[in-house]
Amino acid sequence: MTMVRLMNRPYEGDDGCSLAAQYEAVHPDDLHKDVMSHFPAAPASVLDIGAGSGRDAAWLADKGYTVLAVEPSETMRAEGARLHPDARITWLSDGLPGLDGVFRLGASFDLILLSAVWQHVVPGDRPRAFRKMITLLKPGGTLILSLRLGPPDTSRGMHPVSVEEIVRLAQAHGAVVKAEIGSDDQLGRSEISWSTLVLKLPDDGTG
Repeated sequence: MTMVRLMNRPYEGDDGCSLAAQYEAVHPDDLHKDVMSHFPAAPASVLDIGAGSGRDAAWLADKGYTVLAVEPSETMRAEGARLHPDARITWLSDGLPGLDGVFRLGASFDLILLSAVWQHVVPGDRPRAFRKMITLLKPGGTLILSLRLGPPDTSRGMHPVSVEEIVRLAQAHGAVVKAEIGSDDQLGRSEISWSTLVLKLPDDGTG
């Protein structure tokens, strides 16, 4: 059986399908309700990194956004395309820290969404990964990322994360932290909580 990894997170056949079902059980309206006021007005271009089952990409497309859904797992991409066929979603096999495929497109984005992904990025790769994401933002663009706080599941390639790390990276790359929202785990795990950070890149005056 072939194993595909997204930033050290294994998706293997049936496991990928069961994870997709788990993701789909959480509605984006509930997951993102506290940050929706920070989304750019549609139509706008969105990069969904670690798009998984396509849940968020489909939700954004329904709202009028054009979405590039980045997901290196063939299992998850196939499941996402099956569950959410939509011409406004383009699927791409790529991932952090390099996002080489995205850069080859020569595109930039109004919004980058990184939902439940950062804990899978190896700590030593994070400065590069963050720099790559900031580079892909348009002036005045927004980066929204959620952090899984609590014991990392090392069997799924997770690593510790912190709000302080993101604040330091934002300051180093000229981004402004506009909001930090804490929330309980949507799957009811008492040992896990989440913090969602909204980062804004200053407008260079051309927008």
